[in-house]
Amino acid sequence: MRLRIARIGFPFVAATLLAGCRTQPTPPPASTTASPSSTATTGARTKAFRAAAKELSKQIHAPVDSIVGVSQDETTWNDSCLGCSQTGEKCSQVVTPGYRIVLRVSDATYEYHTDLGGRAKLCSQTGGHS
Repeated sequence: MRLRIARIGFPFVAATLLAGCRTQPTPPPASTTASPSSTATTGARTKAFRAAAKELSKQIHAPVDSIVGVSQDETTWNDSCLGCSQTGEKCSQVVTPGYRIVLRVSDATYEYHTDLGGRAKLCSQTGGHS
């Protein structure tokens, strides 16, 4: 009887443990200087971070779990281009709350600007391959 319970229980326990092992990027520590007029929620912070990490993973073909969050600061962009316009890009002059997120992969750092809706845009890169 004990052997039968062990056979049934083991696959369930193993599946439960493996389900919790999904690969996720390592987020940065929470900012110690939260704005008193902050409109962002923890969910928006997480959504913005994941969007930036996912975009970086696509752009450099790196596994998401190799991406480390260096910093994430709440900010307000003065335009729809998230303060990071490209040549020829049209940007509306509209206040856009979001985050400045710095990510690291190996010896390279990447600065992303996001809005609260999960749109992420690479603005600069230091080190590594371009």
